[in-house]
Parts: sequence; C-alpha cells; structure tokens
Amino acid sequence: MERHQGSPARQTRIVATIGKCPEPTFDVFLHKLCEAGVDVLRLNMSHCDAGYAKEKAILDWANQPTEPGHAPRLAVMADLQGPKVRIGSVAAAGLQLVEGATVVLLPEGADYDPAAEVQADGSAAVVIPVPEPTGSALLQGLRDLWRQHPASRPAILFGDGDLIVEATGMGPRHLRAQVVAGGTLFSKKGLTVRELDLDLDPFPPKDQRDLQFCLDQGVDYVALSFVRTPGDLERVRAFMLDHASCQQVSSTRPLPRLVAKIETIAAVEHIDAILEACDGVMVARGDLGLQLGFEAVPGVQKRLVIAARKQGKPCIIATQMLESMIANPVPTRAEAADVFNAILDGGDAVMLSGETSVGARPYLVVDTMDGIVRKAEAYRMEDRANRAPLRLPPIGPATHIERINGEFAHMAARLAEQLPAFAIACFSRSGLTPERISRFRPPVPVLAFCASDWVARRCLLYWGVHPIVLPGFDTRRDRLGTMVEMARDILQKRYGMKRGDPLVVTAGVDWPSGGTNTLQVRIEDHTEATIDMDFDGAGRH
Repeated sequence: MERHQGSPARQTRIVATIGKCPEPTFDVFLHKLCEAGVDVLRLNMSHCDAGYAKEKAILDWANQPTEPGHAPRLAVMADLQGPKVRIGSVAAAGLQLVEGATVVLLPEGADYDPAAEVQADGSAAVVIPVPEPTGSALLQGLRDLWRQHPASRPAILFGDGDLIVEATGMGPRHLRAQVVAGGTLFSKKGLTVRELDLDLDPFPPKDQRDLQFCLDQGVDYVALSFVRTPGDLERVRAFMLDHASCQQVSSTRPLPRLVAKIETIAAVEHIDAILEACDGVMVARGDLGLQLGFEAVPGVQKRLVIAARKQGKPCIIATQMLESMIANPVPTRAEAADVFNAILDGGDAVMLSGETSVGARPYLVVDTMDGIVRKAEAYRMEDRANRAPLRLPPIGPATHIERINGEFAHMAARLAEQLPAFAIACFSRSGLTPERISRFRPPVPVLAFCASDWVARRCLLYWGVHPIVLPGFDTRRDRLGTMVEMARDILQKRYGMKRGDPLVVTAGVDWPSGGTNTLQVRIEDHTEATIDMDFDGAGRH
C-alpha cells in the first residue's frame, strides 16, 4: 500500500535503517521497502566501508528523478557515528567480570603496576583497556563528579547495560571499580557512565569524511550523534557551508537538513536551545536509557516530543520499537503498545534499526509498523472527535513575515478541521509551508505540490505531509487558479478527490520563498455539486 493510500492515509512517517541486502540487488530491496511503507531510509555511517560502495548504490537509486505527478521514492538520512565511546581490544575469549571483584579501567598508554590493585585472594585485578581520547575523558569526568559529590559511586555500563561496574576510586592514571553485574566482556564494547556526559568531540575526523561524502552524493538529512549543545550543530552547519560546492547550495540541491540525536544528559537539559539550532530531533532511547536509567526514558520521551512540537520541528522516536522482530514474525504486545504510545505522544516518525538492517523479515517489519501506526492514528482521531477542538500549540516569537507565515499555516489546519476538508493542497517551493502546517496536526492529509524533487523528498519526514512533484508551476508567475488546475487531475486520479469535496489551498503568491500569504477554499466541480455537506464537524459530506 502506498503511503497516501488507506482510509484515512497514514500520517506518521516510518524511518528504516538499511543494512544487509537480502535481494540480488539493492534496487529490488529498496523498491520492496518502499512498497511496504518506508518514507525515510537511514544510512548508519558507523558501518560504511572506505569506498562507500553500498551508500553510493542506495543514493543513486533514491535520487533518481521522480515522475511528474507522483511522490518521490523516499528520503535518505545519513546518521553520523559520533565519538566511539568503547573499550579497547581484549583477548578473544573476553574478560571475566566476577560480581564483587575489583577491576581497573586503564587509558591507553598509562603506566600501571599490576600490584596496585589486588583482589581479596591476592590475585591481580582485571584490567579493562580504554582507548584515547575516551580514557582521559572518563578520568576527568569522574574527577569532576567526585569533586562535587565525593560519596557517589557512579555506575559504568558496558554494551547494552548487561555488564555493570561501580566506580569506587582513582589512582594516578587509572580508575578502580567494583563489579555489580558480571559476565564476559568482549573487545570494543560500548562504555557509558550513568548520569555523566563524557567531554568528547561529537564531530570527529571520521564523521567529517563521511559528511563530505554525503554532501557530494546528495542526502536529504544528516543526523548528528551525541549532541550536547547548540554549538555542536553550528559547527556541523559551518562545515557543510565550507565544504559544499556551488552546485550543492543551489536551488537544485541545497544543503541537507540537520537532525540532532538526543542521547546525552546535556542534550536533554539544553533541548530548547538545541531545537532552535537544528531542523529536527531523534529521541535515541538506547543511549538515553543507559545514561539516565531505563525508568526515566518514557517521561523524557514525552518531554522531548512536546518541546519539538512547540518549536515546529519533526521528532523521530527510535530504538527497539519492534526489536523482537529481528528474529520473530510478530512483535511482542509490549512493543506494539510502545509504537502505539509513541504516536499518541505526538511523534512525527517512528524508526526501525536492527529490525530492518539485520532482521530476517525487513518487509514484514515495515508492514507491521504501518499497521500499528494506522490503528494508533484511528484511535487518536476517534478520541479527537469526542473532545473539544484541538488546542494547537502557539506560534512562537518571530519576525513580522514569519508570524504571518505561521498564522496562515495555523488557519489552514483549523479551517481543514472545521469544514471538514478533503485535504490541504499546499504549493511549495521550499517545503517550509508544509512543515509549518504539519506542526498543527490537521486531521486531513497535506498534499504538498513541490516544484522539485529535493523539496518533495525533504517533506517525507513531516507528519501528515504527502509530497507530489509538480514541476512547472511558479507562485511568482501563476495565478492560484492556474496552479490548482495543474494539480486537479492528480487530485482526482491518484488521491480520489470527488465532486463536492472541499479543498483548502495555500500558496505564497508574490511572497518570499518559504512563506504563505494566500488561503482559499475550493469545492471540486462546485457548479454541479449539490450543497449537502455537513459543516458541524460531525462528519464528511
């Protein structure tokens, strides 16, 4: 089923991570993912090879020109790796961490006397190597923490948190800890300190090389890992401006939009400032859960979604949404409830990671996600009909023109709900007006008629927006009636608009690009349609 089909159409976007290819070619694999319902494809740059062969093949397919009157195939988001907060290499058999035993975390190159730390039985403590710069950042972070809270015993988690040690003290260049939850620790496992951000560069050289590739090849979104402050995002934007060619900053292919991954304590604390500096956020619940504790994640998720809604920025809910489907053909009931509640929280998109990158049934997973999302949206619509009119978030402080743009988007959403309309038809040169309308969660689809492929692909992350490539229209030249006539055949044949359907139409006519100053209601074939519509909000016509 195509994303705009169904009654009603699916409004929440689905992001899927690409990994192994179970088909003879990526073309076949990607086509099937699209048919299953993927809107945005995530490239995990942590696993790319030096030549980017897989990523090139995917982007070549995704960026092929869209047939006029149709939706783009999908958008592509490159997820940068960020700093590698991991232990070093250990013996192939791993290190045995025994509950209650003492272990030593040792930065690379640090001098250490094995006799400095011994067990109760006189044996030497297990040494866990920590590469630089993580090792020094770990020691400095704990030194600062103990200066403020001398009695604290911060937990250090390895991997997904199944192995835990508590920091108990520090030598000249090593950290002493006691094993709380033991097991076998293997090489390169992730390292997280509960309730402590390590001061590491969020944009290391590998990310810079990967981002240059993304600029050269043309991705739609870039996700930045381990964001801590707005300055982290500003640094990446400056890099993109400095390293993009003139072609990449032209109207045919602008710079990618920037998504901040919220997975650190600092990011949660600075969320409002980070939202002002980015184009969207991802609630990366895996690392958030390790840092904050799993019990804190649901509440933080809700806070982050509300903050993103207030600033009109898309919010992606990610990590372990249908994790059991990596191996199983059906999700657990708890996973279905998790996806359902993410929709009720107000997320713009839900994301699949290992479920589609290494899972046995990637198409079934996407189809399952699509089904749960549609059920959640139907529930929300029923609940909305039984409540007072939706309380829309306020328009934030802005310039005079931006305020006008926001009020037009607000009015389009409210008018579409009150009529009720068949859809909102939005003619857009930049994708900004559909994004603004999406913020107000209209109960009808936003059909965004886009002048170029890149605008249409960018719109695929926005809740409720269904982009259509319609080259040839020009809001600076054409009258609104002319543009509607250009779109009318598409609205009828591909989207099912019928005689008597009210259509809310927006455009920016003789107005700065990205803005709206025109709002109309048109009745399809109004000269022959009978006036039998119910305008009290209780139903359609």
